[in-house]
Amino acid sequence: MLTFNPNSLYRFPSKNVLVCPLRPVERFRDLCPEEVADLFCTAQRVGNVVEKHFCGTSLTISIQDGPEAGQTVKHVHVHVLPRRAGDFSRNDDVYEELQRHDKEDSSDKWRTEEEMAAEAAILKKYFGEN
Repeated sequence: MLTFNPNSLYRFPSKNVLVCPLRPVERFRDLCPEEVADLFCTAQRVGNVVEKHFCGTSLTISIQDGPEAGQTVKHVHVHVLPRRAGDFSRNDDVYEELQRHDKEDSSDKWRTEEEMAAEAAILKKYFGEN
């Protein structure tokens, strides 16, 4: 296994789940082919779980690769967001939310350790089925 799945600290309107390679690299191009394959296999598996759990009907899977693409955390990570009709007033607003998601300092935008632990415990149960 070359990839892990941390919780997102940010309270995203659509439940944002991250998938990260174990080896910290800044850019997607820095991953070796085996890491790319594992990253996307894990993103697929996580997508199946979060879509089921959060009653999504679709997924947005996104990588912001470099500062001009909106990357603010200097390590490769994939955002997996379960989606459903009407979750954003305009479908592409999800990308604007991704662009600003970790730039806001308001404490009500950040989740507590307890909230993240509770969500992780719930989602962990699905991985036995998958």
